[in-house]
Amino acid sequence: MHMPRVMRRVNRALTNPLMRPLAGRMPPLAIVHHVGRKSGRRYRTPVLAFPTSQGFVTPLPYGTDTDWCLNWVEAGEGFVETRGERTAVTNPRIVSAHEGLRLMPAILRPGLRLLGLPGFLVADRVDSRAQAPRGRRSSRKRRR
Repeated sequence: MHMPRVMRRVNRALTNPLMRPLAGRMPPLAIVHHVGRKSGRRYRTPVLAFPTSQGFVTPLPYGTDTDWCLNWVEAGEGFVETRGERTAVTNPRIVSAHEGLRLMPAILRPGLRLLGLPGFLVADRVDSRAQAPRGRRSSRKRRR
């Protein structure tokens, strides 16, 4: 079941600004950090994100074509903020409802199955050891 398009606008204008202070601090509410595909602007969008053994899974009740989801998939990386901590993620991908449900907590699966969601977004957690060399600059000053 897709939520009506008008609900996307309502959430973007009203609900998201109200949820942002709570999201990222009260699981399963989380904030996804992403950059606009066309605008290049940075955005913070509240979502439901559930941890998995490799990363996070997020239900997509508004469809697989929401801006934040497409931004993440195109960028190939982003951040999830949960419990006040930002976690780098990579390889975001849209998966079928069947595949996404298998990654969700067992207690939530029946209710989510009834909703008939069109899909889920899955992203892998970046290994902190692998991430460090990419973003670090040498602490030694260059000599000229």
